[in-house]
Amino acid sequence: MCKKDLAARNIEGNMKLLKATFYYLFLFLNSQIVSAQPESFYIKEIQAVLGGKMEVVLSGGRADIVNEQYAIEVEFADHWKNSIGQALWYGLQTNKQPGIAVVMRTVKDRKYGIMLQSAIDYAGLTDKIKVWFYPEDFGKGFSDVQQNMDAHKSNQIAQTGHYSRNKNTGVRHNSKCTHFTCGNCVACGPTDGKKACGTCGG
Repeated sequence: MCKKDLAARNIEGNMKLLKATFYYLFLFLNSQIVSAQPESFYIKEIQAVLGGKMEVVLSGGRADIVNEQYAIEVEFADHWKNSIGQALWYGLQTNKQPGIAVVMRTVKDRKYGIMLQSAIDYAGLTDKIKVWFYPEDFGKGFSDVQQNMDAHKSNQIAQTGHYSRNKNTGVRHNSKCTHFTCGNCVACGPTDGKKACGTCGG
C-alpha cells in the first residue's frame, strides 16, 4: 500500500473515531440534562428540615441557608472543594457556625463526601464546620429524591409550560434543562428572552 493510500485510510479512521466520540458525548450530555436537578430544589428540601432563611445576601456572597445556629452552603458533592471557603466566609459574615450540606445525587457521589470530611478533619476543622449529607441525613433515600424531583418538575411544567426565562440574564431554558426551575426563572414562550441556554438550547 502506498503512502498516499495509507494516509487516506488514517484520515478516514480518525474521522470515524471523531464522529463516534461526538455521538457518545452528545448522549452523555443529553442524559445529564434530562436527569439533572437544580440546586434550588435541594436548598428548599434542606431548608424545610433545618429551617431558617434561604438565599441570604451577604458581603461578598450569598448564603444558601441561614438559621439560628448555622450559615449553610448547599453544594453538589462533586463540587465539594468550593464549599469549604464559602461556608467559612458566610459563618464569619453572620457570626454563626459554618455549615455544608453536601448533595449526593447517586450513591456513587458518597466518595466526594468522604473527600470533604477527610479534608476538614485534616485541617482540624471538624468541630468548626458542621457537615450534613443529603439525602441520608434528612431521612430520605435516593429513590425518594428522584420521585420528589419528578413531581416538582411536573408541577412546574403544569404551572409555567415547557420554557422559563432567567429574569436577571434573560437566558431561556426548556423543561429538560438543569436551570429550568432556577430561583430567578419565570415562565416564558419558546422564543422569549435574550438568548437560548447554551446547555439545553432553550
